[in-house]
Parts: sequence; C-alpha cells; structure tokens
Amino acid sequence: MLSSLHSRLKKLDSLDWRPQLFLLAVLSLMLLPWLGDILFNSKGEPREAIVAVSILDSGNWILPTSFGHDIPYKPPFLAWLIAVFSLLFNGGEVNEYLSRLPSALAYIALCWGTFRWVAHVRGWRFAMIVALMLATSVEVFRAGIACRVDMVLTVCSVLPVFILDRSRGNHALWRYVAAVLLLSCATLTKGPVGTLLPCLVAGVYFLLAGERFWPTLGRLSAVCLLSLVIPALWYLAAWKQGGSTFLSLAYEENILRLLGKMPYESHVNPWWYNFLTLAAGLLPWTLLLILVPACLRSRIFNLGRLRRWIRRLSPQALLAATAVVIIVVFYTIPASKRSVYLLPAYPFLAYGLAAAFLKVRGCWPSAVMAWLLSSLSLAAPVAVLLYGVAHDNHISELGIVTLLPPLVCGAWWVLRRDRPVWSAVLCAAALYMMYAGAVGPMVLNPRSDRDVALRLATERPTGHIYQLGNLPGQRAYTLNYYLHDRVLPCAQAPSQAPAGSRMIVLAGTDTTGLAAAGWSRPDTVLTRSCDFRSPLMISEKLR
Repeated sequence: MLSSLHSRLKKLDSLDWRPQLFLLAVLSLMLLPWLGDILFNSKGEPREAIVAVSILDSGNWILPTSFGHDIPYKPPFLAWLIAVFSLLFNGGEVNEYLSRLPSALAYIALCWGTFRWVAHVRGWRFAMIVALMLATSVEVFRAGIACRVDMVLTVCSVLPVFILDRSRGNHALWRYVAAVLLLSCATLTKGPVGTLLPCLVAGVYFLLAGERFWPTLGRLSAVCLLSLVIPALWYLAAWKQGGSTFLSLAYEENILRLLGKMPYESHVNPWWYNFLTLAAGLLPWTLLLILVPACLRSRIFNLGRLRRWIRRLSPQALLAATAVVIIVVFYTIPASKRSVYLLPAYPFLAYGLAAAFLKVRGCWPSAVMAWLLSSLSLAAPVAVLLYGVAHDNHISELGIVTLLPPLVCGAWWVLRRDRPVWSAVLCAAALYMMYAGAVGPMVLNPRSDRDVALRLATERPTGHIYQLGNLPGQRAYTLNYYLHDRVLPCAQAPSQAPAGSRMIVLAGTDTTGLAAAGWSRPDTVLTRSCDFRSPLMISEKLR
C-alpha cells in the first residue's frame, strides 16, 4: 500500500494542486486557529493595532491620530488591512485575532509563493521541504503570528522578485501588473525601501544571469516608478493633513534611519549583529550549517571544486545567492539593525538550507536532525503539561489538542526511522503549532497589562486616562489598546482633571507636582509592565 502511494506521489505534476493543498493545510493549522489566544504582551503589537482602532473611530484612513495627537510612524497598509478585516468579520471592533490576521495570511502566502517558485524547476517534493523549512524558521514564524508590519512587508517584497524571475521567459503584462501592485503595497507598508530593494535584487540577478544592461535597467526602472505612484498619492494626502510634522517624521524614518543620523538611538548595533540574528532566526535549521560541512568537507571544501560548483549554479540558486548577499549587505550599512529587517532573505536562505539538507539525506547529519526534533517533539508536550500543573496555568481545550501532533510526528520517526528530512520538518511544524496553541498563551498571557487596563476601565468607564510623561518613548501602548485609545499623555499632572480621574505613572517619572495638582501618591499595580519592563503605578485625582 505504501509503495503504491509512493509511486502515485512520484507521478504528481510539479504544480499539482494536491501538494499545494497539503502545504496550505499545514500552514493554516500552525497559525489560524490560535491567533487570538495570546494577549498583547509587548508594545510592538498594540502600537500597530491602535492605528486601526483610531481609523475606525475617527473615519480618517489617511493619517489617523492616537494618544490624542500622535501620528503613525509607518504608512498605513497594515492598519488598513486590520480595519477592513474588523469591519468584515467583527462589526468594526479590533481584537487580537484580527490584528494578527494580515501577518498570518502574509506568512501563508510567502511560504506558498516560495513553494511555487521552487516547484517550477525543482519539483514539488523539494519545494515542499523549502517551504516547510521557511515556515519553521524561528524569525519567520515569530513574524507570522505578530501584529507587526514585517511579514506583510516581506511578502509584498519577495513575491514580486519571484514574479519578475518568471517574467524572464514570459513577458506577460499581468506579471508586471502584479509585481507593481505588490511593490506598491510594500511601500505603503514601510516606505520606499519596500520597492527599491526588491528591484535592486532583481536587477543584479538579471545582469548576472546574462540579461543586457539597458533593457534590464529600463524594464525595472519602469516597474519601480510605477510602484511608487499609488504610495505617492497617499504621501501627498498625508502631507496635506499632517503638514511639516508629517514631513519631518517621513524624512526621519526613511532617510535619516538609513543614513544612521536619527536624532535618537534606535536599534543601533554593530555590523556583525545581522549575522548573529540570522543564525538565531534560522533555528532549528542553523544546526545544518554546522553538521553538513562536517559531512561533506572532502567534497565541497576543495577550492577548485567549490569554484566549479558556483559556476554551475542554476538560475534559481543564483537568484537565491544574489538576494541573500544584497539584502544582508544592504541592511548592514545603516546603524539601525533589527532581525526583522532581514526577513526578505529567509526564503532564499531556506532554498540553500533545503538543498544542503537533501544533499546529506542519506548521511548522519539528517539522522541527527531527525533524532533531535523527534526527541523534542516527544518531550515538549510532557514538559508543557508539567509546567501548566506546577504553575496552575490553564491550557484551553484547543491548546490540549496541539500537544498531540508533536507526539505523533516524534513517534513516527522513532518507530520507523525512515525519511529523516520529512520527519524533521514535520516535527518542527508540529512543535510550532503546539507553541501557538498551548505554550504561548500559557507563558505570555500572565505578562500582559490587560488586567490593569480592565481595572482602570471599570473604575473610570468614561473620559481620559492620563499618563504622566509626554515623550514618544513613554507611551503605554498595551494599556491604551485595551482602554480603546483613552490614554492621554501629559507633561505635567493636569490640575483641572475631574475628581476620580486616573493617571498612569511609570517608574522613574518625576512626580514632584502630583500633590500640588490634587493627585494621590502613586500606588504600584505592576512590578513589571509588559511595555516598559519596569514598575507601573496608578494615581487618582482627589479634588
């Protein structure tokens, strides 16, 4: 029976719908049922979600304000998606699930698009390994379940490169239209870099692949310029609303950040930081970078053979190598460096890692990876249950269900010890599903500031909740989200506030004027706020 099934699988076309449905089902189960189970527990996610809240509250889809007067730091495409999903599925109310849904759908689209790009040349089985290794890389999965702009930016930047690659053999107009629209969305997500970097990658790759310089320059220049038309309309409308304040912010975020001349330090890291974050972000597959060379040192690490191997690179491998080098080097230049900036390189890195993994599928490194991930799959569910019992943490019924796939996948390898590559990637996918459904909610929800926000909403159901401190870095994003954008930052304690008002006070804030303005001495309500990782206090207006 198994042999007949294997023979049928061999006959599948590279882009047969059945492998694609299997991939989409796995990716959907990894994320979609559990998106709303983890509360906002850091300032990054509610900072993006609150923009959608302010859009729906004010009806301003161009340049909405939150915290009374703050304009968003990034273009609004992610907020637009969240707002539209909230209108369609939840009566205009933003919640954690809908806030993360754009990133989750972008994650699925990125892995599926990578599968199709690889399957055209290398077949569906290799493409499936690439897609699953991409999906189970730590950094990619983390971005896929977060309400942040990074995964949406990545899919809108990488898919056009795949489309432009396919356009080399088929100059169909729809391919260029699709690339232009996706690049426009990338620019509307995080600025012009969303268009410029993919066009740079495609242009260098075309030249290395033997395309003529001037036709390549003309074609990609047209794509780049057309991709900036729609974003330019938004920038113009935002400038009319925000004036010089908006222009200063746009210049700071798009130009000064690239040049490393921000008026304040923002994620400043040394040049080697990118390589460190890549090693961490590719886990667990980073281990292949250690194991594979040890197995193939006699065959690959001969300089002459390595040069011949490079010259024999397929067009896909050449694109993958070109994209990784350009993206990593590009983001090494600015002083501001973050691991998520490198997300567009991950599909191409996954291509190389999958090729290496399959190269040694009959050697000991593949068995080591299978044993490692299967052992973790068997041990982790037991550890999760024990942790939940020891800390009296509740796991939902759906969360309990996610403990079963790792046990099944781990046992399959231990009992059969067959197909180590497939065993490893499926064990990794099952472990990530377990994290989303059981581990994440159990560990992260107690860290959220939501309970404090609900308490404040009960004590003060209407009116502003003040926050002492008016610097941009002192925003209580999680509290403001759960209070439905009622937090109003102020430089000094407001003496004219109604009696009974509440005010958030961060540890280290100057409170010398509180008593004179009629406010009580602040009481500590959190020893560690999820936004600031420091104590959070509340003061009440007495008179």
